[in-house]
Amino acid sequence: MRTRLRTTSILLVLLAPAGCLQKDTTHTLYLSADGSVRWTVEETNVYSDEADAGARFTEEQVYIGPALIGAHRAALGLQAIGPDAPIRTTVVRDERPFHVVTDARFLRVDRAFERLFRQSGLRGSASLDRLDDRNALRIRLDFGQELEENDSPATALLEDFENVSFVLTEGRFIAGGGFDVPGRTKAVISNEWIARMEEAMKGRREIQLVLTWMYEADGR
Repeated sequence: MRTRLRTTSILLVLLAPAGCLQKDTTHTLYLSADGSVRWTVEETNVYSDEADAGARFTEEQVYIGPALIGAHRAALGLQAIGPDAPIRTTVVRDERPFHVVTDARFLRVDRAFERLFRQSGLRGSASLDRLDDRNALRIRLDFGQELEENDSPATALLEDFENVSFVLTEGRFIAGGGFDVPGRTKAVISNEWIARMEEAMKGRREIQLVLTWMYEADGR
C-alpha cells in the first residue's frame, strides 16, 4: 500500500536501492499451529511511470521477465532466507499493470525473521515462545549501531515492512504489542509502532514487536 507511513524508506536508503517501478506490495504471513509460516508477497498494479516509451518498456520487462521464471526480487529475497520448501511464483497478470504472487514456506516463523535480519545486515532477533495452547512471537530490532549498505536479495523483503500482516490458519490473536488486531485471525503492524520505530532509528535505540495467539481445543 502507498498510503501508510514511509518509515521503511530510511531502511531502503541504508540497506537497498529503491526501484523505479510503481507498485502496491503486501506481505501476508500465514501462521500455523506448529509455528510454521507461509510467507506470501503480492505485488499488484506494477507499472513504470517513465515518460519515454522505450525506457518504460525496458523497465517493465526487467521486472516481468525474471518474474516469469521465478527469479524476481521477491523470490530471490525469500530464497535468501532459506525456505523449507520450493518457492512458488504465480504471474496472475503478465501485461501492464502486472500482478505477481510469490510465496515460500518456513518451518518456524522466528527463524525466518532471524535469517532476514542476518542476511540484510540488521541487528535484531526473533523468538517463538510456546506455553500450552499459546504462542508468542517476539521481534526485536536494535538500531544502536549505524546501518551499512547491504546488497543481499533479502533486503527486498524490507521494502514494504510496514505492509506486513499476520493471518492465523486456526485459533485467535489475544494480544499484540505494536500490532492492530482488526479481527480474531488477522494482525497488522500499527501506525503508532511505525512512528515509534522511526524514533528508535533516529535515537539509535532498540524496539520490539510482540504478537500472542491461542489455539483452542475446540478448534475455534
